[in-house]
Amino acid sequence: MRTLIDVLLVESDRAKLRKYASMSLWRELGFRVKETACTAAEALSAIGRGECRLLVAVSRPPEVSAEVLLKYCGDMAAIVMLPRNGGESVGRYFALGACDVIAEPPSRSRLRRSLMKVSRILGKGEAAEEYRRAAERAFAALETTDTRFISKLRAFIEQSEGETATTGSAAEYFRFNRDYFGKLFKQETGMSFNRFYNRFRMEYAKELLTAGSLRVCEISELLGFSSVDYFTGVFRRETGCTPSVYRESCGV
Repeated sequence: MRTLIDVLLVESDRAKLRKYASMSLWRELGFRVKETACTAAEALSAIGRGECRLLVAVSRPPEVSAEVLLKYCGDMAAIVMLPRNGGESVGRYFALGACDVIAEPPSRSRLRRSLMKVSRILGKGEAAEEYRRAAERAFAALETTDTRFISKLRAFIEQSEGETATTGSAAEYFRFNRDYFGKLFKQETGMSFNRFYNRFRMEYAKELLTAGSLRVCEISELLGFSSVDYFTGVFRRETGCTPSVYRESCGV
């Protein structure tokens, strides 16, 4: 039985607090809302007890200021939610140690990405089953005998769960400049990194479509596409059908 990551959830709106606390997404991704707070005083008291590893706080000054809470977090990971159109600069929250800053209310897929990022930072363990299966299929299609290169590429893909990888971020991970990495990747695999990564994302999309828990628009957002139309176009080129048709063919 896996160990769940305990969460302190802070939201001054009690109705929203109950709604967020009851989301099934926590358990799905290996988290548990252990403590909740509606005021800064309650939140600081819970932080002081040191029983939770993750703070998820909706910043609604003056009742709750995430900026204040972050100063007392210590080793806790933190996700800050900011009301939309609040006009706040997110940079200072990252500077204070937040793992992620997202708009409130977040979509399920956006919160999923944020929690996956935290899970990786906290070293909770393996990637999600769907993510692992998609990676295995993508790597199986590569034609290369350089096991060291593939091993490092696997490690990069694994640590990129919850984020959108780019040729630049992959090159940085390999400690090469972007142009050299691009040429090396094509030399080793016969395709560009972007081509490989899109194939991987489409394999991941198939897994998520088959699972049936996310809508097509949520899968598009989770995979880092700028629009559903763009996602649908890439999926159709790779599979020959739209995401909705693929889901129907799987009986979901």
